Amino acid sequence: MEPVGERSLASEPERIVGGWGFEEDVLTALGMADKLVAAEGNQFWFTGFYDQLPGVDVPDPASLDLVRTEDWSLKTEYLYELDPDLFATDPNRFISYYGADEADISEIEDSIAPFFGNASRRKRGADWPTWPGDESYAYYDIPEFVSRYGDLFGKSETAAAINEIYRSAMEDMRSRVPPESERPSVGLLNAQINPDTEGSFHAYNPKTEIDKAYGKKQYRDLGVVDAFEGEYGGQSGIEVDYETLLDADPDVIVFHFGVNYRDWNDENALRKTVEGMRDSRLGQELTAVQDDELYVGGSAYQGPIINLFQTEMLGKQLYPDEFGEWPGEVTAAELPTIPEDEQLFDREALAAAVTGSN
Repeated sequence: MEPVGERSLASEPERIVGGWGFEEDVLTALGMADKLVAAEGNQFWFTGFYDQLPGVDVPDPASLDLVRTEDWSLKTEYLYELDPDLFATDPNRFISYYGADEADISEIEDSIAPFFGNASRRKRGADWPTWPGDESYAYYDIPEFVSRYGDLFGKSETAAAINEIYRSAMEDMRSRVPPESERPSVGLLNAQINPDTEGSFHAYNPKTEIDKAYGKKQYRDLGVVDAFEGEYGGQSGIEVDYETLLDADPDVIVFHFGVNYRDWNDENALRKTVEGMRDSRLGQELTAVQDDELYVGGSAYQGPIINLFQTEMLGKQLYPDEFGEWPGEVTAAELPTIPEDEQLFDREALAAAVTGSN
């Protein structure tokens, strides 16, 4: 896996450091979630979908120690104490985010454990580091990650089974997307950023420059019609006030990261954003508010399992005539359970592939 190249393990790792949620979901799909002992971040790993998969258990993300401090410095001494067998993350995140340098990463690899990961959530910036090489490196899509981790762990058959289910379900959902003329316009807003918290809303561009990037994959796959198209000026998002929102007036508003911000620092930040919009005089003029077309959005840290659920969720929110209605209220404390005859992929088959009982 680029950037680190080939890696091999003498035995199945017993102690793994994860990332921000994506790597954890891939590990879960391969039946390795119980090996996680620490992570880069734990608030963005949304575990609420796993309850729908019989026999699939994961640790509480809050139980995972963090390898960084609250001010985003790498806890290097702690890594020695932790003594993991593998860092399932891109080493260049340690450089870009936590202030490590290339010598630090080399020492960690030599003295503690190898790295195996790749930052493919979104396009990397021009100043993104490239350790251990000197040139930019490849991006991978979700099945490629599953296959590569499966090979590393000696779980190639499990990886193949997961990818077969994943690809089949995604192909089916993509094939059923209505013609563009029949799709609603969508405003993709951050679930926590609002005029009360930061003076404005943050609107994301649902389209991505990198086809393999997984952060907003469901919006790309389901052909979201962006209410703010052409307004980003080359950026991935823009700040918008109510007047700008009203000018665009999307048919539907989806609150990106909504599944995460329903429980954020012991409060429901999504609910505050939605209720503020519903209570605002200008917010009440929005078509999406008047028509009750406000929806919880998914996490950007999505591997094969989370992405399946979140693509199904978005399909029902945007195209109910094709996929069936999404039964959940945007401010509800829990996500709804989809009736079995309305599900867009087989939970039992997915769980069996994960647990090896198929």
